[in-house]
Amino acid sequence: MLSRRILGAAIVAAPLLSFSVHAASISLTFDNDGALGTDRDYTSGLGLRWSSDPATIGYSVEIASQMWTPTDIEFKTPQPNERPYAGLLYAQGRAYHQTDRTAYKSSLMLGTVGPSSAADSAQSFVHKTVGSTDPQGWEYQIEDEFVYQVAVEAHQLVSRSHIGEFSVFGRGQGGNFQSEVAVGGTYRIGLDLGNTFGSTSVIAQNAVDIGMLSHSNNGFFFFTTVEARYRFSDITIEGDKPPENDELSIETNQAAISGGFSWYSQQWGAVASVTGYSKQFETSRLDVHGYGSFTLFYRY
Repeated sequence: MLSRRILGAAIVAAPLLSFSVHAASISLTFDNDGALGTDRDYTSGLGLRWSSDPATIGYSVEIASQMWTPTDIEFKTPQPNERPYAGLLYAQGRAYHQTDRTAYKSSLMLGTVGPSSAADSAQSFVHKTVGSTDPQGWEYQIEDEFVYQVAVEAHQLVSRSHIGEFSVFGRGQGGNFQSEVAVGGTYRIGLDLGNTFGSTSVIAQNAVDIGMLSHSNNGFFFFTTVEARYRFSDITIEGDKPPENDELSIETNQAAISGGFSWYSQQWGAVASVTGYSKQFETSRLDVHGYGSFTLFYRY
């Protein structure tokens, strides 16, 4: 009788044991369109994130910066049909819950756009260091404004084989940064996919959410994520700015695709990805933009 009870308990506990590995992590993410030989639109981002040992609910906090520039940064004054320079400096908190079939995420972001973001100094320093063209138009950037945004996201598994899976997701975010709703799908191939479900995205600085790998001891996967979205507002285009800039209307119907590779061991891991996205305002001369991203992380 005792042996039967032990066997029954083991059968019930088996799924939980496969999901018991956990680790906190520190990650550094660098986005840059220079990886694709361009220097325009969303051009660079840098973020430092700490993610908790997740247990049932995982959470993370990060400090990051992002910047956007027009197509040609050699002009000293704004040109027609060009997006303005814009910098963003922010802190963000995230919380999530995941199983091997569903994942739910939420976040709150607070920060500033404008000269207070110090994006102009950061880009000038980097370009001087690597010998690139010095950006000339930051004098006409989006003006200082406090930025806030809340977001929610849900992922649902559709099918899974031994090495591959397909899932769908929906998300929405509101505030005065970029308000939008989106739907999409993700296909992944790799190992231990059930314990890292819902970790991918097309959002800048977040191609793979490192905290959502914490239930897996080691593994890897290739991923492709596609998304269609409807954007209501975008402060990096429509925010207050010097009158020399063109008044632009955002492109409400947008799309994006991200693809890459994630590898991790018990302590170290890395993510490399490329993201392409459609034009962000109606009169953009280019229909497609993109950037590369690299994340290095340590788990403990």
